[in-house]
Amino acid sequence: MVVSSTIFSIVWYQKEWKGTIDSSRTRAWFQGLLRYGMALELCLLGWEKIFHLQFITPIGKLDYPFSSFSLNDHLWAFFGQSYSFILVIGFIQIAGSVLLLFGRTRLVGVFILIPVLLNILLLDFFYEIESGPLALATILFIGVIYFLLVEYDRLKTFFFNAKNELPTIQFKSPAFKNLLRLSVVIVPLLVILTNKRLAPYVYNKTQLPKGRYEVKQLSINDKNIDVSDCRDSIVTRVYVEHDIVFQYHEVDKRLFGEYTYDDQTKQIKAVWHYPLNRNDTLKATVTKKENELIFDGTMGTSKIRMELLKTDPPKYP
Repeated sequence: MVVSSTIFSIVWYQKEWKGTIDSSRTRAWFQGLLRYGMALELCLLGWEKIFHLQFITPIGKLDYPFSSFSLNDHLWAFFGQSYSFILVIGFIQIAGSVLLLFGRTRLVGVFILIPVLLNILLLDFFYEIESGPLALATILFIGVIYFLLVEYDRLKTFFFNAKNELPTIQFKSPAFKNLLRLSVVIVPLLVILTNKRLAPYVYNKTQLPKGRYEVKQLSINDKNIDVSDCRDSIVTRVYVEHDIVFQYHEVDKRLFGEYTYDDQTKQIKAVWHYPLNRNDTLKATVTKKENELIFDGTMGTSKIRMELLKTDPPKYP
């Protein structure tokens, strides 16, 4: 198609120069073919969504840990959980495609399809969808942008040259007016920057290296504990993020807590907020190595020492 289009463009130019072709009619035919091809493909994708041919994740895979999913799996599993949402997207694609085929509604179809295709294009790119669907989404998006630009003069008149019928507020100072407009961006930003949960990420002073850590060695009250033992009383995994989580062998047996860390004194303090009846606060000195953390201190009334090894979550097919 690319080669044929390139060759025909050259032939078309030569015939137009010689005056042996009606360019307006030829352009209309090719725009019609392009609209039909785009509408056909978009309707196909829309019907696939409606008839459960997209966003399918095997039930067996859904039981794997969330962290083991690829970006592609995350995308399909997330959208696949709501068939109603999929129906809406599918019917919007079909409706926009049909509107694209009629001259009077072509621009309406373009406005409907641009956000849909842009969203699909960004999802395909950032969630690492295969190159085929990404290329298709790119071509379709370029197509609707082309039909948008065809209406450039109409759009310019509508958005920029048409008379504004809405009442306006008059300010003596244009600078103050612009500053007021800018405040809708600046004020929310300042609110976010003052959030105490954001501070460790912004300043990077009171935060341990984030990650998933396996307990390599454990001792309680100077007694070495076999971490391969499956008893629920033995902590086997630690998660460090803005909170800290101790996992006791099973996923549903965890302690969730908020922690503070002083990088100068190397001291950590964690207070558990779930389950509610846990009041054995963790206080320890932290030794940081390349991929390891060592906690040496107390948890409640017990002396504790943990050597943690940072690991990646397992990947499943």
